[in-house]
Amino acid sequence: MSLPESAAAMHQRLCGAIAAARFDALAEPYAWQRVEAAAPPPVAALALVRDGAAWSALHPVATGAAGAYRILAFRFAEGSNASGFVAWLAARLKQEAGTGAMVVCGFDARATPALWQTSLGLFDYWGCPWDRGDDVIALVERLRREGAHDVARESPGEP
Repeated sequence: MSLPESAAAMHQRLCGAIAAARFDALAEPYAWQRVEAAAPPPVAALALVRDGAAWSALHPVATGAAGAYRILAFRFAEGSNASGFVAWLAARLKQEAGTGAMVVCGFDARATPALWQTSLGLFDYWGCPWDRGDDVIALVERLRREGAHDVARESPGEP
């Protein structure tokens, strides 16, 4: 029987997972826009969601558009343990950057068995209000540095 993971141990593990992940901050703003059901999905859309009969696309918009998000993408490294990542990072964003987040999960095109173990085969698009994007990116980069530092500290040195 294993003991439950402490909050500190989970933080350290997830900092390591985020440090090893491929992280991209998209330069253009995105917003949810209504899509007619009979219309083909917009080519530039990152995601489509349905609420009953209504469809919406997460689509690039002009800077300054209402409801614009800064989009961040996380693709986890095979073999990392990203269990609990969404709740952990959402809490950090609220506590440390003063903002909430929108998360859309997609199927990772790499589709390997190791990714299934890592993240159930998913990658995440995160959105925060456009005007909070720089603060959120700075927080993510700090967490990535913390994770990289922890991994370097735990790795044996070269002879």
